[in-house]
Amino acid sequence: MGIKRSYGEEQLRFTKKVDRGYEISNFYNWFDEQIKLYGQEVTYYTYDYQLTGHDPIYGEQPAASYDTGKDLLMFVELNESSLMLSKFGIQPDDDVTGFVAISAFYSSMSSTAIPRPEPKSGDVFTLTEYGSDRTEGRGGKSFEITQRLDQEVSKINPLMGHYVWMINAKRLEYTFTPGLTAEPKSDQVTDTSFSGRLSGHTNPQTDTKVDSTNNSTTESKKVFDYNTTDDDDVYGDYY
Repeated sequence: MGIKRSYGEEQLRFTKKVDRGYEISNFYNWFDEQIKLYGQEVTYYTYDYQLTGHDPIYGEQPAASYDTGKDLLMFVELNESSLMLSKFGIQPDDDVTGFVAISAFYSSMSSTAIPRPEPKSGDVFTLTEYGSDRTEGRGGKSFEITQRLDQEVSKINPLMGHYVWMINAKRLEYTFTPGLTAEPKSDQVTDTSFSGRLSGHTNPQTDTKVDSTNNSTTESKKVFDYNTTDDDDVYGDYY
């Protein structure tokens, strides 16, 4: 019969964290080195959302904005051109998994008000370095964070240590929230020569389009022109 030992009795355990300080430190240095060697420079925008400003009617904080972007080094695993076909056409659904050292995030993003910040859902980062030399004036893609983890034992927690943030993000559907700018060459089709931000706010007014080639009024006249017939009822009329 085997000898039973109490939990209080001293014994060898390879996962005992208090005895593995040097090994845990080595893993931290390894993660930090990999990010510095193989990481990409991104521009990180913190979403300045405050619960005290939350409007229960709108279900959001209407005046929320993004802080000025800061440079950050991040290792990224990018899944591009993941297309989804819907009744509205083909929609890109790119996603990215990013890794950033916890201490490096503190160093780059801390402020007097928030000395130990953390990535959070709603924050946005742009792959600035990756997209810096794209053709025809295109730029880096922007992604909105959907999940932040410091524990995922199969990937980022050797010896149960905590070394990096693992960030999951989806391609940003551009909004007019102050603090962000649209991706270059991402103009959308509009029915008029103007669509977007008005003047008098943090972000500049959206540029007026010189030519709107997809005007719904012009296209509908090819099917039925109300101005060239006495019968203005598209469904017919009674006499």
